[in-house]
Amino acid sequence: MTERPLTIVSNRGPAEFGLDEGGIRTVRRGGGGLVTALSGLVSHRKALWIASAMSEEDVAVASSAAGEPVEIELDGVSYDVCLVASDSVAYDRFYNVIANPILWFIQHYLWDLSNAPDIRRTEVEAWESGYKVVNSDIAAQVVKSIEGQTDPVVMLHDYHLYTAPGQIRAQRPDAFLQFFVHIPWSQPDSWRVLPNSWREEIYTSMLANDIIGFHTTAYCRNFLQCCRELMELEVDWERGAVIHGDREIWVRAYPLSIDADRMFRAAESE
Repeated sequence: MTERPLTIVSNRGPAEFGLDEGGIRTVRRGGGGLVTALSGLVSHRKALWIASAMSEEDVAVASSAAGEPVEIELDGVSYDVCLVASDSVAYDRFYNVIANPILWFIQHYLWDLSNAPDIRRTEVEAWESGYKVVNSDIAAQVVKSIEGQTDPVVMLHDYHLYTAPGQIRAQRPDAFLQFFVHIPWSQPDSWRVLPNSWREEIYTSMLANDIIGFHTTAYCRNFLQCCRELMELEVDWERGAVIHGDREIWVRAYPLSIDADRMFRAAESE
């Protein structure tokens, strides 16, 4: 049986490019637990990894590659990586105004109705011209990369990319979209600190996925409860599913393990 084409999508990729003292391009393993968790998958299965260009040299690589994948090798594992370079101002708004200070805080119960973030012009502009723009850039690259593929599988990751699935689904209704959230999913009241329109966009886009994964069953229950209370959608608690229009979205717990040997090798190489 032929393997279905697989594309992994995240904000931070498996590698970061730089320059040494002699101006020679270097490549080092990307930081963060997400990269550690997914490296084992890529070592066993061919996949394209799409991610944001994080460093200046990442941007240079993205520019020279012009949307095509670059093959690299780290710790004995080969990666096909496609870097997406968003406008620097848009990326700063996406990362430093919306993704981390607002979404990450919401999902860790650091904002609530008695201590809500101020949503002013700065935040509104960051949502419209930052978070959504970077997500659109990523989604456009995914659509381009899976063009011509039959039954592609796209695995998206984490709170940086909540509005990307809806855009991918709109252009590729045949794609199988799986989203894994690597941080907690908080209860409904914590999400009420967001403007209704933002919340609607996030949940509508997330429900464009076929499967949404979390670390624990508690996070799954929280997501289902949010869909029921905030979106007034039908939820099947026993089966772990949300009914959205004519689609059924599965909500599942997938505790992630890591490749311990690879983790220790990476630590020793630092």
